[in-house]
Amino acid sequence: MTVFNQRITRIKGLSDKRRLPRLGKIRLGIKKKSLKTGAEYPAETPYFVVPPEVQKVYGDKPTEIDVMLPLDDLDSVFPVSYKFYGSGKGLKCNGDGEIAYCVDEKTKEMAERKCPCENLDNGKCKQSGSLSVMLQKINVGGVYQINTSSFNSIVDLASGIDYVKALIGRVAMVPLKLRRVATETHHDEKKQTHYTLQLILDANIDAINQLRGDTMRVLEHTSRIALPEPENVNPELDPVDVIVDEEDIPEAIGQPPEENAPQGNVASQDAKPALIS
Repeated sequence: MTVFNQRITRIKGLSDKRRLPRLGKIRLGIKKKSLKTGAEYPAETPYFVVPPEVQKVYGDKPTEIDVMLPLDDLDSVFPVSYKFYGSGKGLKCNGDGEIAYCVDEKTKEMAERKCPCENLDNGKCKQSGSLSVMLQKINVGGVYQINTSSFNSIVDLASGIDYVKALIGRVAMVPLKLRRVATETHHDEKKQTHYTLQLILDANIDAINQLRGDTMRVLEHTSRIALPEPENVNPELDPVDVIVDEEDIPEAIGQPPEENAPQGNVASQDAKPALIS
């Protein structure tokens, strides 16, 4: 009988992989229910809809939470793409504005196609970003996912990340404030107020210099960590904890929600009712 004397404890390319778990989701709205028709519809909130462990620290309706981004790579902590879900729960097509990869309904395999297509014009396909954050006052053992399809939120979040990196040399593990900010938009000659996302560095020059001094150590350690892939669930079918009874559905129901407005001029990007994401 052959005896193996060599002890093997690692697999190259696998044993060195590290990944943080997803601890939960933070949403930007709730679902309401019409007393008149019984139908459910999405409604934006001016506050974050947070899980119970976050409510214990920030209350039921926080408009600002303390966050850190676990990695320095924008494509990892805040991937953005055009997404089309169709009528099902899962993602059907994912594109970057030039090329998209879609599920072929006949072969059930991924096929390449030009992006954007007619689904963006008719509102079925929407821009979508997934922000992964650590909540240092709650739990630093994993990340929370926040989805947004707001044009203004996507631009402001990416801008905040780049600004912090320009000041400090990194964005990973830098204490930041994530806020819901009232933003006036214009659509069909009507003014509306929506609550977009902004990342704020609340630090003076002494704190910035201290953070700069720790940059090399932080980047060395975080470079070995990966994040879970964003959970791609059709926002219309994503379960939501809160359902509020209302007298009737607003006139805007049936239109693309505000966090999912089709392309157009910047002022009207968030002028539609929000999906619960």
